Amino acid sequence: MKAASFRNLGILAHIDAGKTTVTERILFYTGVERRMGEVHDGTATMDWMAEERERGITITAAVTHCPWRDSILQLIDTPGHVDFTAEVARALRVLDGVVIVLDAVAGPQAQTETVVRQAAKHEVPMLLFVNKMDRPGANFEVAVEKAVERLHQGVIPVQLPFGQGTELEGVLDLIEQKLLRWKKADLGVELEVSAVPEAEQERVAAARLELCSRVAALDDGWADIFLDNDDLPNDILKQGLRLGTISRELVPALCGSALHNCGIQPLLDAVVDWLPSPMEVAAPMAIDPQTGREIEVQPDLKAPAAALVFKVAHEEHGNLAYLRVFSGMIHKGDALFNTRTGRREKLQDLYAMHADHRDTLDSCGPGSLFAVPGMSRLRTGDTLCASDRRLLLASIEFPEPVLQQTLEANDASSRDRLGELLAILVREDPTLHFQEDEETGGFLLSGMGELHLEVNLHRLQREFKLDVRAGSPRVNYREAVGAECSASGHLEIPGDSGMRIDVSVRLSPSEEVIPQLMLAPGLDPLPQSVLDELQKPQILQGWVGAEGFPLAQTRVLIESWSASSERPPSLDFFLGALQSAVAAAMGEGNVVLEPRMDLHVEVPDEHLSAVLADLQKRHSEILEITMEGDIQQVHARVPLSDMVAYSTALRSQTQGRGSFQMAADGFMPRS
Repeated sequence: MKAASFRNLGILAHIDAGKTTVTERILFYTGVERRMGEVHDGTATMDWMAEERERGITITAAVTHCPWRDSILQLIDTPGHVDFTAEVARALRVLDGVVIVLDAVAGPQAQTETVVRQAAKHEVPMLLFVNKMDRPGANFEVAVEKAVERLHQGVIPVQLPFGQGTELEGVLDLIEQKLLRWKKADLGVELEVSAVPEAEQERVAAARLELCSRVAALDDGWADIFLDNDDLPNDILKQGLRLGTISRELVPALCGSALHNCGIQPLLDAVVDWLPSPMEVAAPMAIDPQTGREIEVQPDLKAPAAALVFKVAHEEHGNLAYLRVFSGMIHKGDALFNTRTGRREKLQDLYAMHADHRDTLDSCGPGSLFAVPGMSRLRTGDTLCASDRRLLLASIEFPEPVLQQTLEANDASSRDRLGELLAILVREDPTLHFQEDEETGGFLLSGMGELHLEVNLHRLQREFKLDVRAGSPRVNYREAVGAECSASGHLEIPGDSGMRIDVSVRLSPSEEVIPQLMLAPGLDPLPQSVLDELQKPQILQGWVGAEGFPLAQTRVLIESWSASSERPPSLDFFLGALQSAVAAAMGEGNVVLEPRMDLHVEVPDEHLSAVLADLQKRHSEILEITMEGDIQQVHARVPLSDMVAYSTALRSQTQGRGSFQMAADGFMPRS
């Protein structure tokens, strides 16, 4: 299949907006599935993990492919819960477009804003699908208005609902100026197309006028036509919507009800017509690891192969690695160079994935999303490329974990097994970290939230059949230098002819969470092997401060170093002296940091005062309170240490009617 025929798209949304139901309907109407999977009864094709089906939520990004018209849609269904935001981050790195699914009653919610910000950061074109138009209280116009206000995107309706709430009958197409209805008898497979009813003609005309005005603003020639006619021809409208969507100046808004099989086929048409193919997006830049020169990686079939590993999943006989091809052709049996490890990896088999099922491929070209089994050495973010054009594609950025939990096995043999399994989970999910707990002999597992830790604990117990004891989640503190300071440190080896290294450093506060290491100008030359390692951005990650917490928001400048021997120091020897200097510099002025959380609470009006009083006790900073019907929405910032087990407290205060979303928002000094 040619790259121009691909549409690599993701389905993104806040939890419970109906994102997976939209995906299931896409699979049904494109003929990939013969029945409609449902989230509520655990039959959704894309939610294939046991945890997903039991909880009714998406936990891991699932990949599939399906035909529509003359195109192939390569689709990633992503989680909507904030604890699994890493799955959104990895998907956006390889997608060319996204569909943002919005709840027609709730409008843009906390995680909607987060995923839109992520998509905008990656400059990914967007479509908006206002779902659940059949719910009581659904209002398309209000949902779009709030999307414009909160998402800061150029949202423009291309449809209107025909009826809303329980009276929803279909949608009004503003381009063709037709009414579309779906037959319930055949599950919405066939559309009934008719003229716009007379009672709706004025509303359609006004909305089309606004659509034409927004498209006309993209081109002077179109503007002239619009000024002369107060309208644009349909071919210009379609051309303009494609141009505006790909340039990210417009976000076409469609509507419907996925659960009741309304509006999916026009959404598929919009994906093919307005979202870009791999040939129409900006070519990514890569680095030549030998020269440091930037290289533009064009989606050229004849160019040397280059692919990015965006996901790794555990299998019994090695990892299943998911890749996107950015240039060249990759064939079954090819051996590609892994820039991170410096080793060649042979791709014995290539698979097109359909959730947890797979179809064999002989080759993959630019734009292809595929999986390779048996890749135990591959990691998320690795670049695989041809040996004659070695390059390094930009990796994937993941947030730092904020909660920590102790895990203990029942005996020594189970403890070794636990360590092996934690390594597997961390390879799959870069937002999980683990380390040995010196106090208990167990392990400390860090993640993005209570649900994130709970899901992985259940995987250990159920999927891997290991009996594990878990402690209560606790906050993952960090430590930073409070003010600029300097010190020297040294390391010597007794009996090694007085071999000694002295290092002088200056520490200063930084806004970056991960500590940074810099070399002073004019520094005495370091051995190349040491210099190469010191230039890696993660070199200081895991170092601890005076109180034993990992170092953060600190810049370390090596001002000078000296050795008592002419023999070049090894990396470990130099790092030992450097650690000594850093430890000496960090003293009483250190600042202990804790995660600051961005909190969104939805609560019935009659319970607002109790919730606010509780948040005040938790040292929260209330940023905004807005009213949506009889629901109050509270936006606040709060230290994570005060929010452990908040879900239980909120249920008690609101008789189970309150809900909240919480996401990491940097660090703050511990109160």
